Amino acid sequence: MNSPSPSARARLRHALLRIGAGRHAPEADLRTDLECALSELAEEMLGERSRVGSVTLGSADHTWGRNLGLRLADHDVGLPNLLWKADGSALPTRVRETHPALCQDEWEAALLVGKLILIVLESEPDLDPAPEPVRDKAVPHPQRLPRPARAPGRESFCRSLTALAEHGNPQDELTARLRTTLLAFASETPDNQEAAHHIAVLSTAPPQPAIRLCLSRSGLSLGQVLLSADGCPVPGSVLEEFPDLNQDEWNAVMHVTGLVLSAFETEPANAAGRLPHST
Repeated sequence: MNSPSPSARARLRHALLRIGAGRHAPEADLRTDLECALSELAEEMLGERSRVGSVTLGSADHTWGRNLGLRLADHDVGLPNLLWKADGSALPTRVRETHPALCQDEWEAALLVGKLILIVLESEPDLDPAPEPVRDKAVPHPQRLPRPARAPGRESFCRSLTALAEHGNPQDELTARLRTTLLAFASETPDNQEAAHHIAVLSTAPPQPAIRLCLSRSGLSLGQVLLSADGCPVPGSVLEEFPDLNQDEWNAVMHVTGLVLSAFETEPANAAGRLPHST
């Protein structure tokens, strides 16, 4: 008997973890795996609403090195950079209508945790000067050497996220581990401490029980909160920094961030997959 194929969540989780898990995977292969897995989960959860085609895996050169991460395909900007510019943005009306129990502090915590998770899944920037391109005899154009794997602090945070999708650990233990590794990776600044206080690992109620990364006060799933921001206007602070950004691209940022969070949930029993459309 053949083993069942892995779920769309598991495939996306595997593709995301591969980005910074080692230094030997070709960038093109990582990009293909990620885009396919992202599209599959988006189709299941968002259907025709999905805008994830605007997001790809790309590399960026920084003063501290070069790394791989999720980026908008038509802009030279990573998804975490866009979300940093949304700091302090007001709780969108559509999100408030969909989740009346949500408060402003929880919205800000959801954005902050979302961008920290996007960052921790990237490859670790190389502090040494970028290596000279090497030429593959079978390829006519130069190729850069793969980037280093994630450092131990990043890897510990990734392992705590992966543990959410596995069965057998108590929720309070998962919550404590997630908060500890988040702060170890991101540093114990007041905003990070506040965000860590707002998150918890909770179980959904029957008939489709699952373990999710949630907001501790309201119990709302972080993934669902961000996915409910579909169609919310681009924050003014984001447009000031990126005036060419359009609404579909901002929807893509919210979609992908929400799907990334969903990829680290346990698979709901008898899951139907698709989320209802917010009005």
